[in-house]
Amino acid sequence: MPLPHHTRRRFVATAATLPFAVRSFAAVRRAPKWVFLGTDKGKGIYRAAWNAQTGELGTPELAIATEHPTYLAMHPRLPVLYAANEVDQGMISSFRVGPLDGKLTPMQQRSARGSGPCYVSVDHRGNNAFLANYNSGSLTALSLSADGSLLGIPATFDCAGNAACGPLGPNKTRQEAPHMHCASVSPNNRFLLACDLGDDAIQVFPLDTLLSNPVRIAARAGSGPRHVAFHPNGRWLYCIHELDCTIDLYDCAIDLFDWSYSKMTLRADSVVSTLAPDSSRSGATACELVVSDDGRFAYANTRGENSLAVYRIDQKTGLLTEQQRVGSGGKVTRHIAFDPSRRWLLCSNQGSSTVTVFAHDPKTGELSETPKTYPAESPMFVQFV
Repeated sequence: MPLPHHTRRRFVATAATLPFAVRSFAAVRRAPKWVFLGTDKGKGIYRAAWNAQTGELGTPELAIATEHPTYLAMHPRLPVLYAANEVDQGMISSFRVGPLDGKLTPMQQRSARGSGPCYVSVDHRGNNAFLANYNSGSLTALSLSADGSLLGIPATFDCAGNAACGPLGPNKTRQEAPHMHCASVSPNNRFLLACDLGDDAIQVFPLDTLLSNPVRIAARAGSGPRHVAFHPNGRWLYCIHELDCTIDLYDCAIDLFDWSYSKMTLRADSVVSTLAPDSSRSGATACELVVSDDGRFAYANTRGENSLAVYRIDQKTGLLTEQQRVGSGGKVTRHIAFDPSRRWLLCSNQGSSTVTVFAHDPKTGELSETPKTYPAESPMFVQFV
């Protein structure tokens, strides 16, 4: 069920009534001691100690064996970690997290009802988990119990041959079929947004009907939408496009608690490249997008060029202006994430089997030119706990 329509005051009051155990775990998450790494060729999920004072990452050790856990997500209130097992017969796995030692204890594993799940998310109330299945071009919803356990599969959505989906994009090599690439929940917990790289669209689903009655928001032909990121004001939605290495702005003309697709308009003048002006697009694919908590900066990384770009966000228009560009410090850069203090940005580099740690200045938005580099087995995702 979707989050009831709270005012800001009611929202804060509700948050304050969380059980003590939940608040205790949240405190652990605010001052994390561990980093979990999703992997490509590793034996499973790896755990490394994290020092937020120095930005030092400990030696990764295998936390739990599980097949191809490329994308991770934490339950919003509970010490439960979910992993998308990106294999042909896709799976989702759940694990109990030891709040003091970071130990992972297996809970369940369920079918993804699709092939190649590359993204997992949980709605803000912890009622459902969602999988984006890249290979099969489908989405899966899984209901969750009060303790975070995986229950049944109440809904699936398959874009192949579905009238709700549009025609495939013009890139015959990469857009030969639908390819779902994310499943992001809107700030007010009322909608699920899924990027379809194959047909150049963002599918928006009302959560009160789960994966039915989607509204298709068209993207630019051949752009290949990959991931979306909301601005803290809830009005601006950014989409990073894998195939043409760009970022677009959708203006929703509405605030955080009332967000809806109904006024979602693509700003034609908003397109910025994730590549350097003199860089070739050949072999380059845009990857991840992060918006700072204060809404002043956005960060994106691009494989091939293996770069990180910092953009300044105009506070009146939401438009992006590049202000810094640094190398990722590794090859085949994948996921990027800030630690909760926002003093450090971690970048997983799948191709070089490294994690790079950049010092970050929240006031200026800038990253250190030279990161610290730590070995890790084909890292794909960074999750602080």
